[in-house]
Amino acid sequence: MVCPITKTEKSLPFQINLDDRTKTTGVVLCDQAKIIDIQARNFEFIEKAPEEIVIEAIDIINGFIEKEEQ
Repeated sequence: MVCPITKTEKSLPFQINLDDRTKTTGVVLCDQAKIIDIQARNFEFIEKAPEEIVIEAIDIINGFIEKEEQ
């Protein structure tokens, strides 16, 4: 699963700003998470996001799919 990154920041609650811990700049778009076949897309690893950013992204994505208790 991947989330796209853009330089267009809209300060939305489902966007996570990347900081100086990454070479990549911009915001992570958690509302556009996708499952992709990395071999079919000529995947190239650039860098891994800091653990805190990954955990925050997972929390946001879980919020989209979580079922509320009634």
